[in-house]
Amino acid sequence: MSESSSDKEQTQPANDTNLNYWLDSWQNNKIGFHRKIISKLFQSYLIPKLTSSEQKQLCVVFPLCGKTLDMIAVLDNGHRVIGIEGSQTAINAFFNENNISYEIENDESNQCQIYKGTDRPITIYCTDFCSFNKTLPSIDYIWDRGGLVAINPLDREPYRDCLLRMMTREQTQLFLVAINYNDPDYTPPPHILSDDNVNNLFGNECSIELLEVHDETDEFNGRVGRQAIKQIEERIHLVIRKSK
Repeated sequence: MSESSSDKEQTQPANDTNLNYWLDSWQNNKIGFHRKIISKLFQSYLIPKLTSSEQKQLCVVFPLCGKTLDMIAVLDNGHRVIGIEGSQTAINAFFNENNISYEIENDESNQCQIYKGTDRPITIYCTDFCSFNKTLPSIDYIWDRGGLVAINPLDREPYRDCLLRMMTREQTQLFLVAINYNDPDYTPPPHILSDDNVNNLFGNECSIELLEVHDETDEFNGRVGRQAIKQIEERIHLVIRKSK
């Protein structure tokens, strides 16, 4: 896919991927978007950072985390996980399928339930990510694969604002996996998130570096199965908040 096609806005068929859409997907087990293995990009970019850190326990945030096994990789390397997810079904499945004991707290002030691992350092907040406003501890990394590309494009700015609130300037590293394709017949999700989209969302506040472009066509069509796509690529960006 050419650079010009990756940066231009593309018209996509309408599909309202609001929170209720994803709650229904989890409730009815329509989760072809879920990977049953640790993602290759996570292995390439996060695992080396997790395994090289011997001085402190790192904290990694997963927006719209679902039940991704990337969180298990963080835990297995001795680090802390914070997830934010709207679906109780997804959260329960994550803890139960990975045999992690947990307790649930109700946070009425923030209108969310908090799932805390009792034997592993993981906390998952059950809430709408775009309205999440809870103060978190210092975050080292944010891994966003399948989050920003899943929501309605009109909701991207409040989603972005939530990410920025979590990011310590010049410290927190956001790894943002964007999606690009040129197939007018394909109905989202995922939604196209072009390089221009990323720059428009984060450019004023952050430095942005495109790390890698990965062809995802065969893996995507084999996993999702909902509708074949002609070509799709993942574009991973490193986003860091600038100093004031």
